[in-house]
Amino acid sequence: MTSPNTGLRRSALVVLAVGAALGVSACGGGQISQTANQVAAVDGGYGTVGDVHVNNFRVELPENGGEAKVGFAVAFTGSGFGEPLSIERVEVDGQQVQIEGDEPLERGCTFIASLEDEAPEVPEDESFCVTHGSATLPSADDLVVSNSVPATLTFSNGDELEIPVGVVAGTPESGEYTRPAETAAPAEGH
Repeated sequence: MTSPNTGLRRSALVVLAVGAALGVSACGGGQISQTANQVAAVDGGYGTVGDVHVNNFRVELPENGGEAKVGFAVAFTGSGFGEPLSIERVEVDGQQVQIEGDEPLERGCTFIASLEDEAPEVPEDESFCVTHGSATLPSADDLVVSNSVPATLTFSNGDELEIPVGVVAGTPESGEYTRPAETAAPAEGH
């Protein structure tokens, strides 16, 4: 024979277990995940169309206005043979970008338009297929730092990629920047 309290104990245990499960599951309710709004490690835009990948596309405005530098990397991936790929046209905010040093890309090769005056050295290795060049935007007077603007890349295989790109400020070399006097805060006798 069972005790009349056994059913009550079981019911209480079930209610307690369900309450604990609900309490534990609600601990994260309403919390903001640390990675929910995590920003990418690069400033630039990126996108893929077919076997073409574009990474770190950005426009760097000079401090005193004028011609802006444009940086990006185009990788032609995939397997098989076929015609090399050429970059036919690049536009930023409706203006054509001037590219120097680009050559048709074989599969597995990458073209890098660097923002640096001197491109970084690439190790001499048959497994690397990287070419460096430069790209400029002749008139960037309408662009504003920290905004995104549309960019369109057109390739020789007929593919076209539209991506938003970041507009960034040029970074002066260490020791070359002096804060203008008109923006310096007054000492106020301290």
